[in-house]
Amino acid sequence: MTPKETNEVHLTWQGKIACQYVYSNLRLDTTQVKTSVNSYVYALFLKGSARIKFDKHEIEATPGDFLIFPPHIPPIIISTSEDYQAICLIVSSSFVYDSPIVRNVFQTATFSLIHEDDPIIRLSQDTYSFLHQIFLLIMRQIKNSHLHTTEALHALYGLMLAEMMNEIEQKERDDKVVGQHAYKIFIEFNRLMRNHFREHHDITFYAERLQISPRYLSMVVKKISHLTVATFINRYLMLEACWLLKTTDYSIQQISNMLHFADQASFSKFFKRLKGINPLQFRQQEDLSL
Repeated sequence: MTPKETNEVHLTWQGKIACQYVYSNLRLDTTQVKTSVNSYVYALFLKGSARIKFDKHEIEATPGDFLIFPPHIPPIIISTSEDYQAICLIVSSSFVYDSPIVRNVFQTATFSLIHEDDPIIRLSQDTYSFLHQIFLLIMRQIKNSHLHTTEALHALYGLMLAEMMNEIEQKERDDKVVGQHAYKIFIEFNRLMRNHFREHHDITFYAERLQISPRYLSMVVKKISHLTVATFINRYLMLEACWLLKTTDYSIQQISNMLHFADQASFSKFFKRLKGINPLQFRQQEDLSL
């Protein structure tokens, strides 16, 4: 299916998710999604090439590349070839929060997929074709909306994230520099994190459960994910705190207790250090960033 066959350049669903084709003479319009500064942008490159400024880096994307841009760091296209074409998905954080299943997949995928120093994932041909079909199905669901469009879009978005995680994990399994043993440690660390991050914020707990030293665990996690163990723990805590503030009526003190902070002041200090605002200010915002 081509852009002409969809009869639409871009399509938007309830201001929460949008999908559009972009060309050399038609750039990405993130304003389709409410408070787009709090949105994730996913781009699948189809033809030509583009030079993009991302944070402090300049990158070049070509066909088969998949790019992920987190909130607050919008991509700036510097130049493109004449035949440049990509398909982009813009997803607001509120769309992620709406579905517990999608939120759980997103929480895991966030750390596997997003590298702020290099947003490019180079896809295998099979994954490229599959993701292209998912994007087209998302466009179709938005265009031909029905009673269950929201559920369908959540399912397709979750499928996209799961497919990308599988692609990354396959590349890491095949990475001779990382090694099978290190990869198994990383997978088990992720499993432990999902189950215990609320009550255990220290690297020692995870290293002891894995029967390795904290130093070796730090080295493995850094080599595979480009993140420190502390960053993993903090991001999991922050995502959970944001979700609780957004979707529940728990008091800030209760959330602090649920996440095993020493007291509310410690939780508020942690939250403001990572988010720039305190938990109450965050809760009062109309739309929330992950």
